[in-house]
Amino acid sequence: MTEATISSVRVAAAHEGVAELVVTLTHGNGGSSEVALDSLATSALLSGCDASNPDQLIGVPWQKVRDALSVSWNRYNQSGG
Repeated sequence: MTEATISSVRVAAAHEGVAELVVTLTHGNGGSSEVALDSLATSALLSGCDASNPDQLIGVPWQKVRDALSVSWNRYNQSGG
């Protein structure tokens, strides 16, 4: 089975009008799922893929999305509080 890859990207409004990037992952079985990324995760994804704009993310494997989400999540777990 082929791994999931980003098949489309779009900007959407999140809470309080903050923009987020929504990526559609298309799976090897033909199914798809959407994943919303906040600004930190979006920056991490673009950086991790050496992309200068979201359209360059098409075809990127799902693991890059997972890694970007981890960057965003970890900011809350490193406060030591």
